[in-house]
Amino acid sequence: MKILKLCHACDRIIGEIELDDLTNNNADPIMDIVGNVAYALCPGCLNEMDLEPGKVYH
Repeated sequence: MKILKLCHACDRIIGEIELDDLTNNNADPIMDIVGNVAYALCPGCLNEMDLEPGKVYH
């Protein structure tokens, strides 16, 4: 079974992931799975959210 992988910040489709891939050690530890959708961060949003001193995230 395939699960759709979306960016948690911008809702961009990142790709698909097999359900079997979630049970092995290669799974992304920050992925949130809701139903048949896995939320993670795309590379663009991940670079924008790079932590800087003095920056406050809410």
